[in-house]
Amino acid sequence: MVHKPKKQYAPVFAALLLSLTAALLLALLFVAMSLYIPILVGQAIDCAVGVGHVDIETIVTLLIRIAVCTAVISLSQWCMTTFHNRITYQVIRDIRHEAFAKISSLPLSFIDSNSHGEIVSRVIADADAFGDGLLMGFSNLFTGVVTILGTLVFMLTIPPLITLVVVVLTPLSLFVA
Repeated sequence: MVHKPKKQYAPVFAALLLSLTAALLLALLFVAMSLYIPILVGQAIDCAVGVGHVDIETIVTLLIRIAVCTAVISLSQWCMTTFHNRITYQVIRDIRHEAFAKISSLPLSFIDSNSHGEIVSRVIADADAFGDGLLMGFSNLFTGVVTILGTLVFMLTIPPLITLVVVVLTPLSLFVA
């Protein structure tokens, strides 16, 4: 009997947890900046009240802030995608290793009764499909949940009656749709 050393999951788990935390923090930054840009645009519009009452210096300052926010959004989205890919591909790598370890421990009668290419293809295709779903889930879940929470927080800074109307009508509109 050959003794196989047990795989150490602690370092892998720590790396995944670190990547997951970084992706979540980047999602927070991404959403905060995305929600802050419309506020800046509104302030810039308020600076152009009427003829002869345009505050060009403030508008230029706000446009610079918008440009910086856009750069932060782009950088955070790129980093977030990098972390999502890293997490997904580490999980897929581990799934494939464990699947091939399982295949190598199967009885020869099972391997002889099934096509070798089909077994390998199934492992690879299923792992890829799982990876695609995981990657899409990470991208949509993090930014979606954080966007909803961030929008509610920003909405509370405007008159509460408008926030109440939106919070009440949104589920109603989803039900009607």
